[in-house]
Amino acid sequence: MGVSRFVRWLLAFVGLVAGCGLAVWMVLWVSLRSSATRVPNVADMDTAHAAAVIQGSGLVARVQEGVFDPQVGVGRIASQRPPSGFELKRGATVLLYPSLGKAVQKVGDLTALPVSLAEAEIENEHLTVERRCEVDGQADGAVVLAQMPAPDTLVAPGAGVTLLVNRAPRQKRYVMPEFVGFAEPDATRVIRALGFQLATVQRVSYPGVSQGTVLRQDPTAGGPVTEAAVVGLWVSR
Repeated sequence: MGVSRFVRWLLAFVGLVAGCGLAVWMVLWVSLRSSATRVPNVADMDTAHAAAVIQGSGLVARVQEGVFDPQVGVGRIASQRPPSGFELKRGATVLLYPSLGKAVQKVGDLTALPVSLAEAEIENEHLTVERRCEVDGQADGAVVLAQMPAPDTLVAPGAGVTLLVNRAPRQKRYVMPEFVGFAEPDATRVIRALGFQLATVQRVSYPGVSQGTVLRQDPTAGGPVTEAAVVGLWVSR
C-alpha cells in the first residue's frame, strides 16, 4: 500500500514537471512567433514603395548602393537581403539594392583635356556634367584636373560626371631685376621684354645724377613677381 501511494505521488510529480515545462515552451514559442515576421517580396518595386512595405511588416529598410541589372528598371529594387520569405525578428534590417539599369559604357579619361573638349566628350558618351568645381593657377591652361567617377568606371545611361577644372592659367614667376642706376631707355626695354607692364614714370630732381637715370623702382629688386607685374620707376630730370 505504501509503495503504491509513492508511485502515484511520483507519477503526479513527473506529470506536474512535464506540464510546467510544456507550458513554458508554449509561452516561449508563442512569444517568439509573435515577435517574428516574414520578409515580404519587394522585387521590382520603386525604392520608396519597397521601403514602405518593409516597414509595414515591422522591419527596417536600408537602401544600399545601386547595382547594375539590365532586367530591372532604373530606381526599382533589383535584389534584397535577406530574400523574401525569410523569417526575422521584428525590428531587424532588410537591405535593398536599387537597379542602375544596364551598364552601357566606361567613363573616358577626361583629365588634361581642355574644358570645352571634355564637355563635348561627356555629351558624346550620353552622360551629363553634374557639377563643375573651379580652381585657379594649377595648370598652364583651362583644362580638367580631375574627374569623378574615375576613368574606366562603369556607369548607367545619363549618369552625371563631376569635373575639377583649372579656370585661370598659372602665371610665370620671376625675380625682379635691378633697374636703379640704369638709363631710362635701357630699363624700359628690359621691363617690356620680360612682359612686365610699365607704370607712369615719375620724374624727380636729384642733384648730381645724370638726367634720365633710374633712382628708384617698385617692386624692389630681388623680390618675386609675376609676368604681368606693374613696374614703377622714378627717374632723375
